[in-house]
Amino acid sequence: MSVINKMLKDLDRRGQQPFSKRAASSAVEKRNSPKPGLWFLGLMLFIVLALVVFWWQSSDKNMMTVSESKPNERPKVQERVEPLTKASAFKAPEKLVTPAESRSPQQKQPDTKDLASVEMPEPESERRSERTQKKQPEPPETVAENTTEEAKKGGEFSKQSVQLSPEEIANKHIEKAQKAQQQGRLTLAEEHWRKALAVTPDNKEVRKKLAALQFGRNKVSQALTTLEAGFKRSSTDFEFRLLSARILEKEARPAAALSLLKQAAPSAGEYPEYVQKQALLAQDMGDYQAAADAYQRLVQAEPAQGRWYLGKAVAEQEFAPEVALLSYKKALSRIKHRPTLEFIQQQIALLEASELAGEQ
Repeated sequence: MSVINKMLKDLDRRGQQPFSKRAASSAVEKRNSPKPGLWFLGLMLFIVLALVVFWWQSSDKNMMTVSESKPNERPKVQERVEPLTKASAFKAPEKLVTPAESRSPQQKQPDTKDLASVEMPEPESERRSERTQKKQPEPPETVAENTTEEAKKGGEFSKQSVQLSPEEIANKHIEKAQKAQQQGRLTLAEEHWRKALAVTPDNKEVRKKLAALQFGRNKVSQALTTLEAGFKRSSTDFEFRLLSARILEKEARPAAALSLLKQAAPSAGEYPEYVQKQALLAQDMGDYQAAADAYQRLVQAEPAQGRWYLGKAVAEQEFAPEVALLSYKKALSRIKHRPTLEFIQQQIALLEASELAGEQ
């Protein structure tokens, strides 16, 4: 309003200046013929000035209200801290009891004398936050928290040990042994093969792997001991005997190998390699009768195989040439290999010539 008064006074001062004759005459003329456009322009200017003044005063009031309503400090949230020592050692002061509590007979003093039991009045901000927390649904507890709470209630943590089966333990050692063997760590590989065999002694593959590794590392006696333990566990297990005989043969001990194989008599149809090895070792040792007997078992098991007749004929040629001639002729009709056929024909010719010479 002071600005409007200033503007009005300014207009009055301008209206009090002396007029010239021309101005007086023009004023008389203007009074006689007023122009409506000037009055409209003055009215619009007055309205604009009034709006500016009103906007300026309203902005000042808003600035004052905002500055006055701004809080100086945030409300402090009081936290409850439980005492580390026993609360029974402290007594609640009587001054902390409000007058309202002293008036009611039921709430004169708290039941417990602990300092932690005395509740301080909560501010309104905390009460509002508690109400909103009550309205919101609580998230479900996870399994880990439940177990932790149960462990706290129990007072101690319990460890549950899972007992593995012997096969599972053996598989773990087998994987470690294979990995170590691929990396060239043969000592570590042998140790894991031993552990796998210890938990599963009837595992034939593990026993063979261990014996092969020991023999490859030039531990012949240990390899033979490993295989011997295998065929002693089962009298019908002829595979470990055959492996032991082959190791003894490579170590230039054919007599020991033949003696080992003679201790068992497996079926020639199920174990032809076993019987064949026994016949070859007997033939190398000069025991042609034992060799011929072993080949005879093979002939009975597989009569279509010409090689069994050939081996039998070679062994029989040393002590029974007439019988060997018949075996050669049977082998001739079953073998297709040309060099072998030439050998058989030569032996037949020799036996027939010696037979004719004997008759003469």
